[in-house]
Amino acid sequence: MKKLWKWIVGLFTFIVGILVLSGKKNKRVKEIKKDIKTNQKKTKAIDKQIAGAKETDEYLKKTLESKKKALKEIEKNKKTKPKKKKAKKARKKLKNIGKGKK
Repeated sequence: MKKLWKWIVGLFTFIVGILVLSGKKNKRVKEIKKDIKTNQKKTKAIDKQIAGAKETDEYLKKTLESKKKALKEIEKNKKTKPKKKKAKKARKKLKNIGKGKK
């Protein structure tokens, strides 16, 4: 009879131990799943920020390119022409150079 009670008590404690351990594991699994969901939400928010930054970066690149093109066109159109000097001014300048003045 004692052996039978030992077997029954041992089997009962074994079953209770398995249930307790599985309950703890289930809690841990639930916590991990919850953490995964929150991390996915955070990554989605960060991905949206990255996408927005890429869009603004592309926009800035396009505007810079257009500004550079506009500057090149302005420089092409702005070529300096030498000033035409009148004979009177040229004579005066030569006299000043001859006297040692600039």
